[in-house]
Amino acid sequence: MPQAAMNRYDFTGVVEWSRIPGWFDLPKAIAVQQVVKQCPPGSNLVELGSFQGRSSVAIASVLPPESILFCVDHFEGSEEHRTMQLDLSNLFQSFQKNIAAFGVQDRIRVLRMSTVEAAGQFATGSVDLILLDAAHDYESVKTDLEHWYPKLKPGGALFCDDYEPAWPGVQRAVEAVGLKGEVVARALFFHRKPAAQS
Repeated sequence: MPQAAMNRYDFTGVVEWSRIPGWFDLPKAIAVQQVVKQCPPGSNLVELGSFQGRSSVAIASVLPPESILFCVDHFEGSEEHRTMQLDLSNLFQSFQKNIAAFGVQDRIRVLRMSTVEAAGQFATGSVDLILLDAAHDYESVKTDLEHWYPKLKPGGALFCDDYEPAWPGVQRAVEAVGLKGEVVARALFFHRKPAAQS
């Protein structure tokens, strides 16, 4: 691939990136990157559900200066991973290997715990962007939204992946908590938290 084409996506190489196992495709990566680049220096970004680091690399590759991506995952796999009969024995090691291969490990802080546990480590209104892509059942997604939405700054960005009929729990949870937004790439829901009133 020509160097100019690679630079459009801010990756070391799109082909190499696409070899990281996962379901986060290039249109989703580009959509998220466009918003990440708008975050101010010193931003806190949170990814709920990192799997083997495919989306993590996409985000960390374009972080503003002095910003950190917090990757929240227990790295034990989820129920849907088990039904796919995936090998979940080395998820954390694979994640570490992949973020190191793209040179973004210094921009990432790993919180190896549940999403609810991790929410307790962030103050209200302290996060600039959240990508929610952990468990996909209704109760889990609703719980994540209830715990994490207050952490988002006014004007902050929220992405919910797998917002599609194949994962009805995601759509139902977003609707249940009353979030309005749009689908900006296949099955990627985007919401901008209203700015604080002055």
